[in-house]
Amino acid sequence: MSISFTQYQPSHPQLICVDSDGCGMNTMTIKHQRAFGPALLDIWDLEKYREKVLNRWNAFNLYEITRGINRFKGLEKILTELHHEGITVKGYEDIKDWVDHTTVFSNPQLEEDFKRNPNKIGLKLALAWSNRVNERIKQLPSLGAFSYVKASLEKASQFADIVIVSSANHSAVETEWQTHHLMPLVTEVFAQEAGTKAHCLNMLKKHYDDGNILMIGDAEGDLMAADHNNIYFYPILAHHENDSWKAFYEHYSDIFKSQKFDQRIQSELIHKFYKNFESEDK
Repeated sequence: MSISFTQYQPSHPQLICVDSDGCGMNTMTIKHQRAFGPALLDIWDLEKYREKVLNRWNAFNLYEITRGINRFKGLEKILTELHHEGITVKGYEDIKDWVDHTTVFSNPQLEEDFKRNPNKIGLKLALAWSNRVNERIKQLPSLGAFSYVKASLEKASQFADIVIVSSANHSAVETEWQTHHLMPLVTEVFAQEAGTKAHCLNMLKKHYDDGNILMIGDAEGDLMAADHNNIYFYPILAHHENDSWKAFYEHYSDIFKSQKFDQRIQSELIHKFYKNFESEDK
């Protein structure tokens, strides 16, 4: 399943967009705990700082408002924090400079920039880290969707198109959803290759009337993409994902279907979204 925006044809008057990692699929926590963080220890030999590095990485990637941060921005963030604590790793300056100036955060871009600047060892190490992360992710078990995701989408697909809007790799997203038998409920998948989430929502909203689109996400980036396009946002709360989906299934899906999802409800949900991150920080 892979089409262009120009080929997209709605089947219902309403649209529900769903993020994948950490929102629909229970994949984010295990990836950070067993792939992203440990790969840092591998590449920069930070074993003696294991607890500090892993705890901090997991905190800002999973339980703080920075949840969902791009992997390279996250890498620069933790290396900068370590640098300020007197722990400066090899190639740190190169990595910080690249993150501060690149417009494309991807392995191919990083590889291309390193080929043009072979003296910048930090770029080589960042690429090695990212590749190690991908290798580790391939070895992880698939935990599947959160509770009530399938029931919610079965219910919602009766009155709305269901589109996955994700910043992850298209193939990986589609494989994950197929593995857990959820693709029959999905109208289309627009992932990393289709552009940013804000861009995807902007292209999709052309097919629907105002107030008829809902973005379901777990990170501030999902909220900002929705807000940028003046569409509604339903939050999946970190550490409370199953409860969030249950509430959507039992309550908020009906509100959206009946077109009673208004600014009052939206404000209440956004307040809960930010409040949840504040409580996780403590």
